[in-house]
Amino acid sequence: MLNDLRKDYLLDRWVVIATHRKQRPRDFLGKERASREISNKRSCPFCPGNERETPPAVLVYLKSRRGIVKGRDEDGVRHKDWLIRCVSNLYPAFSPPEKRESFKSGKAVGHHEVLIESPNHSEHPSVAKIEQLVHVINGYRDRLKDLSSRNYVRYVSIFRNHGADAGASLSHAHSQIIATPTIPRILQNELEASKSYLERDGSCAYCNILDSESGGPREVWENQRYFAFAPSAAVHPFELWIMPKNHETTLLDFDGSSVIKLAEAMRTCLGGLSSLLNDPPYNFGFHIAPVADAKHYHWHLEIYPRLSIWAGFEKSTGMYINVVPPEDSARNLKSTIEKLGD
Repeated sequence: MLNDLRKDYLLDRWVVIATHRKQRPRDFLGKERASREISNKRSCPFCPGNERETPPAVLVYLKSRRGIVKGRDEDGVRHKDWLIRCVSNLYPAFSPPEKRESFKSGKAVGHHEVLIESPNHSEHPSVAKIEQLVHVINGYRDRLKDLSSRNYVRYVSIFRNHGADAGASLSHAHSQIIATPTIPRILQNELEASKSYLERDGSCAYCNILDSESGGPREVWENQRYFAFAPSAAVHPFELWIMPKNHETTLLDFDGSSVIKLAEAMRTCLGGLSSLLNDPPYNFGFHIAPVADAKHYHWHLEIYPRLSIWAGFEKSTGMYINVVPPEDSARNLKSTIEKLGD
């Protein structure tokens, strides 16, 4: 019996679903994982009490009698008793232009920030309180709105690396935000493909994906606002997407009730992934449209567990081999989430 060769919903990207080489969830559990992260709270620059070990916060959430107060560190003062902090990365990939210089093509102009998700060192999304995840998502939205307003920023990438094997050098719960002067290739390809789809078929490609996956073998979980599923041409074993049921182009499109439901979706799905695969390393990234345009686009969150290594074939061809059929990963994740909810 031949393996499946599947094409991405929109991108010109092919994946071999290697059913003859497929692995069960427990086959991934025995792998030793690197522990390069700094896990000692006393030496962790993101833990409370160590605020001066980071640059001043460009955004901080604080509790008050009036609710949540938003501020920033100024005049050498570091806020204490915070809920979330967003600081500039000490080793940025992109940096803002000098005040006296105009934007120059070819320069890595932009911003690179770290959003510290909780004063609790280990409050990662898989175990976080919904209330805390709401603060994190609202922090994303605040920084997205601010950074998108800069005339030298074309795109804002919001992503997370969990575990040393996924690129995290610190184990304290945190995400990263990078504002770039160009639209990244994958997002540009998705924007163009979804625009062509709308012009050809008169409907949103991603809305149609939701319709086709709903109730199917790759469905994982849903609530009133969000739908989670394993994409049909998943590049990674146990890859998972979370998508709003309403047509929305960016994280700025929805209201407070949707924020709560998104926090619930992230907590549930990442909690299921952690329980099933013993807290695997993963990356996630929000795919969002540039704020000013692209109403044909439909934002979504893609989660990539780091359970396999891209080797010579993948790197030299741009074609990928996934040893876990998405239908199997969806069934196992769905079952795990249901058991956790009992």
